[in-house]
Amino acid sequence: MLSTSLLAVCSSFVPSAWSAAVSMAPLVSPGNESAYLPGFPHPNPVKSYWQDPPHRIANLRTTPELPSETFDYVIIGSGVSGAATALKLLQRNPELSILMLEARTAASGASGRNGGHCKTGDWKQVKEWIEEYGEDEALKIGKLEQDCVDDMANFVRTYNVSSGWQDVETADLYFTKEQFEKAVATVEFQRELEARRPHDVPQNNPRTVWEGQAARDYWKWPQILGAVTYSGHTQNPYLTVCAMLELSLAKGLNLQTNTMATSLKQMSTSSSGKSLWEVSTERGTVKGNKVVLATNGFTPALHPGFASTNFLEPGRSQVSAVHPSANTSSNPVFRRSNSYPDSPSGGDYIIARAPGDVHEGDVIYGGGQQFSPTRERNITDDSVINETIAKYLRSIGRLTYGYENWGETTEVVADWVGITCYTPDGFPVVGAVPGEDGLWASVCMNGHGMAWAFRSAEALVEMMVEGEAPEWFPGPFRVERAWEANE
Repeated sequence: MLSTSLLAVCSSFVPSAWSAAVSMAPLVSPGNESAYLPGFPHPNPVKSYWQDPPHRIANLRTTPELPSETFDYVIIGSGVSGAATALKLLQRNPELSILMLEARTAASGASGRNGGHCKTGDWKQVKEWIEEYGEDEALKIGKLEQDCVDDMANFVRTYNVSSGWQDVETADLYFTKEQFEKAVATVEFQRELEARRPHDVPQNNPRTVWEGQAARDYWKWPQILGAVTYSGHTQNPYLTVCAMLELSLAKGLNLQTNTMATSLKQMSTSSSGKSLWEVSTERGTVKGNKVVLATNGFTPALHPGFASTNFLEPGRSQVSAVHPSANTSSNPVFRRSNSYPDSPSGGDYIIARAPGDVHEGDVIYGGGQQFSPTRERNITDDSVINETIAKYLRSIGRLTYGYENWGETTEVVADWVGITCYTPDGFPVVGAVPGEDGLWASVCMNGHGMAWAFRSAEALVEMMVEGEAPEWFPGPFRVERAWEANE
């Protein structure tokens, strides 16, 4: 079994090339709700647990004014998709000119507002993927998920990122016999695939099945019928993404925070034969040969073509941080991360901040969408908390961990929300936007961005630079399917 270990939290990457030549953009004044455009990022979102305190680049503007020159790339969005795309482009070619627009503060969207997991999990759908797309494509999807998580771990280790990264044992915990038996069958099916196609399946992350009393004894949760355990990671996702941005800033990225893109316009082809785009913002217009949408749940508001497909559905995801009254420092149950595929509220997850971590002992609980009549779909306002969901998330920890592990009382530390994005098939939308030369997208991570986005950015860069997707990239992620679904 994988034991918990603290990896790289000792030092930060602090670039100096840009530190003396930046300006800090003012935060939007409280009470300025009139500036909110429905569907676009809200100017005053609730404070995220991970973004307190704000990062040193939170309000960074590399240049005081918007640049007038035409950039090679304009990237809209500074979350993990935008940050990874910029970094991978500049690692390939440091001479590129890249402008990044962020509507609010750096990494302030879903990447700075999730629950802190970085783990696989969608692998459980491998049978359904094979039935829908065939074995070759299904294996590409499963392998990309694990490779993406491994890439994130390698990034943190390589650059010694101070984001509280932890290697942890993680589990899918089951409360119903039907779902547990389905999970066991999936694990057995995955093992058969591993034996038959060892080079095409996710690598180095075997699943272990715990059943009945053995599961309850091992996991110390009296309610579960079984568990499937494997390796995963926890982190402060905001700090991880800000580290990506800092690396790109050191390579010449121009970051403009608190600068919301409001519309796109494709201009006539330039004399060099390159496409030319104008992006209108609240502060003026910028130009680029290529534009990358890394706008996740806000994409339909910015791009009418995507909106017309009804393929991208924004949603609001909610998380709470609480602190149990029991001393958790020596309790191994609080050094794991868990998901509940058959929870009554639909796909809950839980993480405990480990000893030595900032805010150690805090327990992060996310989910609860089923307690909302709308399931929190078609919502882009992250300035408010759903109190019904909050009450559930604050209280469920003691029930799941049990009195002996949790103690008598619960301190509420924080509640926050983030805007996510969903597609009917559960996959991101990545590639060239049809019929719009020079417009690209890596959006709609289905609440699973830490396991989809980094590798999706790698594929997107390959498409933009080399002209075609890499062989390992799954066909079901193609951007064209958003339009094909309506044909």
